[in-house]
Amino acid sequence: MATFADILSLSTRKTILVTGCDMYGGFQLARTMLQQKGKYFEHVYAVYFEENLLVKELKKLGACCIRLAIADGADPVVEAYSKADVVVVVPPVSDEQWGEDACVFVLAAEKAKVKGLALCSKVGVDKMSEFKMLEPLIKMEQAYNKVKGNFKAASLVRCSLHIDVLWLFRRQIALEHTISLPARSDAKFAPLAEGDGAQVLYNMLMDPKFPTGTYELTGAEQVDFKTIAHNAASMLDNSIRYKQVGRHEMEEYLKQQGDVCENFIGFVSDILEAVSKGLVEKCSGDLEKLLGKQPVSVKKYLERNADSFKP
Repeated sequence: MATFADILSLSTRKTILVTGCDMYGGFQLARTMLQQKGKYFEHVYAVYFEENLLVKELKKLGACCIRLAIADGADPVVEAYSKADVVVVVPPVSDEQWGEDACVFVLAAEKAKVKGLALCSKVGVDKMSEFKMLEPLIKMEQAYNKVKGNFKAASLVRCSLHIDVLWLFRRQIALEHTISLPARSDAKFAPLAEGDGAQVLYNMLMDPKFPTGTYELTGAEQVDFKTIAHNAASMLDNSIRYKQVGRHEMEEYLKQQGDVCENFIGFVSDILEAVSKGLVEKCSGDLEKLLGKQPVSVKKYLERNADSFKP
């Protein structure tokens, strides 16, 4: 099987499309690609459901932005995909219909006859069928496995819980000196920085020596929420404690903050419950090799973003 870099180097269009760009994961990847526009890419298409500040920023950077909705069916998705050599499917969690026919974003790649397909998912998702907001990921993976043989290059990239989720609780940390989540304080997981995940995807697309296949991206260290609270306290010179709360309490807090849509709030809740049940414990240990540099640790993330967690 060819690599993604092979496809792009031989193409006259050199065009890539990224979905889910109204959420931070898709935005981060599209922004990374746009930094190489004109050098490695002629066009970067950014697909979104809701036009927000992230989408507006991508437009300023020169992305060709396309609104697609699950409810509109396959045809608009196929039409958009047909513009690209390679499609990276970041799950469109912001879509109001998330959970019904989200696998259209995978199956459309085959109909559009794109040459390369990468699907982003979550570590341990095959054990998460009980969670409503995560179940679509299982269906998307099933769709991917059904069609992956029809592309010159195809990869499945599963990511651990992103440490960047702490940003959603920045006001709580700054003002209440508390991290309140619906997960056990001693639940182990290996959080991944969003930027590191985007960089690995970029390396996968651009490095001709980067083989296709299934990757499980986790942070380099296994931690728990009690440890994260301790790290935050030492970084911010504050007494920060971890408090396990009910799902409803956390969801109401996030709704009041207004940073993300209700679908994503439910998505975060389900992932945190999965962490609490020990379904996201995996620590793969190969992130540094895939990145080509030292990955961002929990301490480093807090250090870089310290101002966000201060009053």
